[in-house]
Amino acid sequence: MIMQDDARSLVDAVRAAAKRHHLTWDVLVPDRFTVNAAAEAAEEVAYVEMAQAKRALRDHICATYGISINELASLAMP
Repeated sequence: MIMQDDARSLVDAVRAAAKRHHLTWDVLVPDRFTVNAAAEAAEEVAYVEMAQAKRALRDHICATYGISINELASLAMP
């Protein structure tokens, strides 16, 4: 059950980081004609946090199932 809890926590972390990134992106680019340069640093931080959360989840999946990142990616393709 611990492994499942770890995986759920990692998925939740990715979702939360993606939501933060979405919010900061909307502040950075409120519409297709506007870029709010003052929001750039916050968006970059949110993007890095999202990338780190995704990497942690990928690493967990690969370690749990003994597969490479390339094998994992190939599973996502039809």
